[in-house]
Amino acid sequence: MESSLDFSAVIFDLDGTLLDTLGEIASAGNAALSRMGFDTHPVDAYRKFVGAGAKKLAWRVLPEEKQIQEVYDSFVPVLLEEFGQGLNTVAKPYAGIPEVLADFASCGKKLAVLSNKPHEFTVEAVSKFLPNVDFFAVCGGRKGVPLKPEPDAALKLAKAMGVSPQQILFVGDSDVDIKTGVNAGMISIGAGWGFRGEEELIKAGANIVLDTPADLVSLL
Repeated sequence: MESSLDFSAVIFDLDGTLLDTLGEIASAGNAALSRMGFDTHPVDAYRKFVGAGAKKLAWRVLPEEKQIQEVYDSFVPVLLEEFGQGLNTVAKPYAGIPEVLADFASCGKKLAVLSNKPHEFTVEAVSKFLPNVDFFAVCGGRKGVPLKPEPDAALKLAKAMGVSPQQILFVGDSDVDIKTGVNAGMISIGAGWGFRGEEELIKAGANIVLDTPADLVSLL
């Protein structure tokens, strides 16, 4: 299967796929909760909270009895502020990612990033941690564009790159990413090294699940 993959472009998720940001996200989430006088969560709990964008994260981390519109509305700006302050302080690329991206680029593959993280945070993180990678586009969550797993943003990227969806690998670490690839008619590759693990990725319909970033080279 792996050796027969035919592709011209790769779209990567960011958090849990290219960058290990779990500690950073947890730190921002917990700082926001503390500011509101709520209990915090262990870092590991954030593995399940992330993946659907900042607003969904805000809802998921709130204590169950506080999951009401009024509390949520006041919590979101606090969370975004903490995100902004803590951005790119703890995060780092997964081992092997810069090398793999360089290999893909040298083989003429077009590369892009599509995250549900707010757009400006996504752009900032990529330019700080992967400054030498020539991405065709870096896209985060934006108003008016449905978040993953809706295929809209992925298909828009495909069109801009001039590559048919069937010729694109969609690489991500959560069911949201895998379903995005499936919904867009792309080849879904599970990042088993990320936040969620192999089982969720297989269940979501990944064509292939890889254990380490270095394994991505086998797709070439």
